[in-house]
Amino acid sequence: MNAPVTRAAEGLARWAFTVADVERIVEIGLIPPDERLEILGGEIVPMSPKGGRHEVLKVALSLHWGKRCPDDWVFAQETGLYLDEHTYLEPDFVVFRKSVGLASLRGPDVVLAVEVADSSLDYDLRQKPLVYAKFGIRELWVFDAARRVVHVHIRPGSGGYASTAAYQSSDRLEPTEAPRDFALALDDLESV
Repeated sequence: MNAPVTRAAEGLARWAFTVADVERIVEIGLIPPDERLEILGGEIVPMSPKGGRHEVLKVALSLHWGKRCPDDWVFAQETGLYLDEHTYLEPDFVVFRKSVGLASLRGPDVVLAVEVADSSLDYDLRQKPLVYAKFGIRELWVFDAARRVVHVHIRPGSGGYASTAAYQSSDRLEPTEAPRDFALALDDLESV
């Protein structure tokens, strides 16, 4: 049998799981249904626990964008994003045109993906941008909840994003393709 494999950092071969494989593993009870995980290139990646700063910032963003999102656009929170048979991510937010529909959402349809990072900052800044760019997600914002800095990644390509920049909490962020209604400065978010 010639099964697909992945190679971790140390170079050892591993069986590559499909998203369907992992869904079945959850269905039969080997992984609890409420377990937080993602699938990157066939590898099951446990997610870090959500910290207090992560939740506060995520709720503030949700309230902010909930008041401003145009009727023909969607910002979906913690929705599953199936990028291919071996890749499933759960970004904190994705922004896309309502006409696309969540069921058929694919990488290039996402004009803005948002990750709020507290304990997962290294993973969110090193691994995830490569995956998001590979699948054509047009823009990625990674919010560093501890330092209140936002890392903006634009112009995706097969080797990652062509441009990245870090913005302070007072800097106004303007999305490149999402409506300007999603523009913000961290300092302008309401405290929750």
